[in-house]
Amino acid sequence: MFLMAAIPGFSQTPGDVPRMAEITISVYDYANVPPKLLRAAEEDARRIFREAGVETGWVTCFPKPEKVQPSDCLTVDASHLIMKILPRAISAPARDRNDVLGTALLDEKRVGYYAYVFYDSVRRVAEQRKLGHALLGDVLAHEIGHLLLRSNSHSVSGIMSAHWYGGELRRISEGAMFFTPSQSRTLREQLEPRKGDIPVVTRATARGQVAPL
Repeated sequence: MFLMAAIPGFSQTPGDVPRMAEITISVYDYANVPPKLLRAAEEDARRIFREAGVETGWVTCFPKPEKVQPSDCLTVDASHLIMKILPRAISAPARDRNDVLGTALLDEKRVGYYAYVFYDSVRRVAEQRKLGHALLGDVLAHEIGHLLLRSNSHSVSGIMSAHWYGGELRRISEGAMFFTPSQSRTLREQLEPRKGDIPVVTRATARGQVAPL
């Protein structure tokens, strides 16, 4: 499902965190996001997941295949997800709407490894609302959240809400958008079974699941 933001009351408190699950996200930046902004956005997403009890590692991967990649960039599986930051949306329905910020791909079994952010829309909203890196960080967390929660559903409020209006955008600016306590529990519960139940997908076979850039 698409995450959307609107241009111009829910109180969120991070749940108790009994343990830290771990996940690695390989980031491919096709949009040439300023490195300092991207690092800050990844740190913001890391903070949001940490509040939910999930430790995330963000690995910089190179869009051009001729460059030597870190080892994590060569693996796509239950504990190694892929985030692609695109200059703009690829599909026509998303491309025709400037409020669509990203999407995550899940199959009929609710399993997915790939998430996407549409940087032109994120940058436009961030500039209009003076959100800096915070909006990109929260979009990263939202789309990876879909993959880890194994659901394209959205919540009424919080980081997994579908529409980000004035109240949500204000909380983003304050660093106060989080997963709900129940979502945090689900994130932690989903990670361990995924490691044992889902086979490793190599980069070669994964290409058939997603249209190439």
